[in-house]
Amino acid sequence: MLEFVALQADVLGPNASIDRHMHAARLRVQLESATAAAARSWGDVLATAPEDSTTGTSLDPEPDAIRRHIHWARRLLDAATTVPNLRRLESAQINLLRRTHPHIDIKGVADEYQQASEGLFDKFDQPRRDELRRAFADLGYAAESVARLRADLDGVDAWFDLQRSMSKLESHGLGTSVQHALAEDLPKASVAAFLTETVLRGWIEAQIQSDPRLAAGSGADRDELVAQFRELDSELAKTAVTRIVESASARRPRSASGQAAIIRREAEKKRKHIAVRELIGQTKDVVLALHPCFMMSPLAVSQYLPAEQLFDVVIFDEASQVLPGDAINCVYRGAALIAAGDQKQLPPTSFFEANADDGDEDGDEDLANDFESILDLMKSSGAFTAQSLRWHYRSRHEHLIAYSNASFYDSRLVTFPGAVAESADAGVRYFKVDGVYRRSAGRDNPIEARHVAERVLHHYTTRPNKSLGVVAFSTAQRDAIEAAVELARSNRPDLDAHFDENRVSGFFVKSLESVQGDERDVIIFSTGYGPDEHGKIYRQFGPVGRAGGERRLNVAITRAKELVEVVTSMSAGDIGEATSAGTRHLRRYLDFAERGPAALAMELGPSGLDTESPFEDSVVDFIRGLGFDVQPQVGVSGYRIDIGVKHPNLAGAFMIGIECDGAMYHSSRAARDRDRLRHQILEGLGWNLHHIWGTAWYRHPDREKERLRQILEGLAAQPVVGRVVADERQTPTPVVVDVVETPLDAPPGWVTEYQVGRTTRVPPQIDLSDPLNAPALIPFVQAIAGAEAPLHTDVLAQRLREHSDYGRIGSRIRGTLILAVRQAGLATDGIFVRNGRDDTAVVRSGGAFVRSVDQIPDDELGRALELLTQDAVVITEDALVTQAAALFGWKRIGGDIRTRLLGIILALLRERRLEETDGGLKRSQAASPDTRR
Repeated sequence: MLEFVALQADVLGPNASIDRHMHAARLRVQLESATAAAARSWGDVLATAPEDSTTGTSLDPEPDAIRRHIHWARRLLDAATTVPNLRRLESAQINLLRRTHPHIDIKGVADEYQQASEGLFDKFDQPRRDELRRAFADLGYAAESVARLRADLDGVDAWFDLQRSMSKLESHGLGTSVQHALAEDLPKASVAAFLTETVLRGWIEAQIQSDPRLAAGSGADRDELVAQFRELDSELAKTAVTRIVESASARRPRSASGQAAIIRREAEKKRKHIAVRELIGQTKDVVLALHPCFMMSPLAVSQYLPAEQLFDVVIFDEASQVLPGDAINCVYRGAALIAAGDQKQLPPTSFFEANADDGDEDGDEDLANDFESILDLMKSSGAFTAQSLRWHYRSRHEHLIAYSNASFYDSRLVTFPGAVAESADAGVRYFKVDGVYRRSAGRDNPIEARHVAERVLHHYTTRPNKSLGVVAFSTAQRDAIEAAVELARSNRPDLDAHFDENRVSGFFVKSLESVQGDERDVIIFSTGYGPDEHGKIYRQFGPVGRAGGERRLNVAITRAKELVEVVTSMSAGDIGEATSAGTRHLRRYLDFAERGPAALAMELGPSGLDTESPFEDSVVDFIRGLGFDVQPQVGVSGYRIDIGVKHPNLAGAFMIGIECDGAMYHSSRAARDRDRLRHQILEGLGWNLHHIWGTAWYRHPDREKERLRQILEGLAAQPVVGRVVADERQTPTPVVVDVVETPLDAPPGWVTEYQVGRTTRVPPQIDLSDPLNAPALIPFVQAIAGAEAPLHTDVLAQRLREHSDYGRIGSRIRGTLILAVRQAGLATDGIFVRNGRDDTAVVRSGGAFVRSVDQIPDDELGRALELLTQDAVVITEDALVTQAAALFGWKRIGGDIRTRLLGIILALLRERRLEETDGGLKRSQAASPDTRR
């Protein structure tokens, strides 16, 4: 259009001013003289003039119509130029064409179009403005764009909202991300997630860069750091054991005096020993120093300890079984009290005392009473702080503790899954037998007892290295099992070696009431009860059916470390609904033994087969991509291994457990629990473990994936030998203590041998009676004081006599000597000379020179008496004076010696460096101990 407008302007010219009539005449002449060919061409053009022309200056003419008019105009010009002597259309011609052929005001339309377009372009910023200007050169695109804008007025508002949002995002540093989203033409639904990811990645990078603890590094580097921590923390535990031994050794008597002498004398006797209670009463301080920890039953405490024997702390183990009346004689002996026990396990009971015939379900239930324990009393008083010990690591298979955890402990116990999920030698197994409970005869079940005996022999045949115990519901069934085992053993003498009576690992057959505190690798559990001779099952099961029976059941089913075999003549369905808590739990436990954790689905909650984070999802997807079978969240309690990789060549076992540093890893706040103890327990349960650190997986995914792939494929390639479950028995921690044998009569290690000073003789020509000659004695004084200070002035005068020609040191020479002491910079009170260093910690004796009691400073005597008391633990005054005299070399204890030493002892008591006890003197706890030996 614009080209046509410009072309018309060129034809008409800007200065056309010809008279209208002359112009018309010229036009007629020119038209008449046109050749026939030109007339035909001209007529053809006029005949083909567009019929769809419109008038006006609207922006809405059809682009095709405009193009037709432009094309016709070009033909018209071409035809006009073919007329002889006619090279251009003049205004008259143009007007004639305008009158005869309706037209579009193309120039007006073009101007208005240009103005409207620029107005539209101005609504946009660079570089979008230039892009639109180039695009609108295509009239079709321009028309379509304008039509879309008019049809979607809300979209215009949305566009401006978008521009404002983009500007805001750019102000927050997200301009690059916005441009990337536009360039990739991301779907609207994906933009928010994309920008969120961008922000989070930026935040992660900022955190990593600003926190040195998150410094980029490989997972192997982090593993090495954790391994170093484990090693050092283990060494710390070993060192603590050594320090305890050393601390106890430091408290032992260093001399055979006082109470230690009484013990030594009793040890040397052949007969007529004094009673233990009396001996401890006479030597209690030394006994506690030698043996600071007593492990005794409440009865033994009453029998062997005097009433006044006191301790810093008293601890009750299995406190749920201790009656307050039995405990009281122990409680008052401690400055602090700790009771460790479980209110969900056995209470104090009179069952065996009152109801030996526990199979009599028709007997008086009041005969077997449960009593309040010291643990119950302490908890109900509200005066004691309760701390729960939540970690359970006896059970090497979680099914062993799963029922108790869910049913008795509200799933609060932290249990650890074993590396073997399914095995005939781990977990809980159910054996239903066709036994008969002899209600009218022995109140036992011989058939079930024989089956138990068969399981005992099977155990020692197939698992000879595993310990075994049998738990029966009643004493009658216990006796029946013992008889059945003895009979079965008669045919297998090769197994006799396994039936030892070792208290810790030997075979036993016990009833419910006596099994608390025991544990074995495998426990065979015999209910004994079942259908009687008439096929009827009574819902009366001895102690389990009575009050507190659920606590007895809880004890029985948690004694095994690896396997429980439930041998029973009845199923859960045989028991039916019950009123007593013990019977209800028995029914549910039999159901659990038969069906496994599915019986506890409601208590255990979700199965735990879902990952807990996208991080774990990415790890699981990668492992599955390698072809391994993966189980997320391995375990049935609050603690679970994030990812378990099943062993491709060993059914029911996991090849490796993978921990991610997510919720499970951080569930323990202490590094010792998180990185050493928990890891140690899991390895003891047979796990191979690998930790994937989130930062390393995020920053270096390819490297960490390759590392994981090599570990998995390496483990899968190893031959399978024996069972996966490892033996948890640990080698006792060695205690490293330097033992030095020291005779009891040897000098204490804190005594220093007295050194006599030696120097050159004083020149005889010096008049020592003249105070002006005091400077001449300075070298002498410094040499003697350097060896013997603090020393008495009498000793200093004696040394001067030994180093001069003076046979007697009178008062005038003494004056010169004291003046020389002061001029030498030494301290003196006129009696003792000191060289300024800390001499109070030095006790000197022995050697060729023996000082008199007056020649020893008070602080040195006090230090000696204090340390002699510490070495003896407790000592009488007379024994202390005797030992001090021997220490300083005094053969005879005169009145002056005794008076001086007793005065020092009195001063030590006033200063609370010593204190009096029933047995004599002992060093005060407020005094700092001297560990030099």
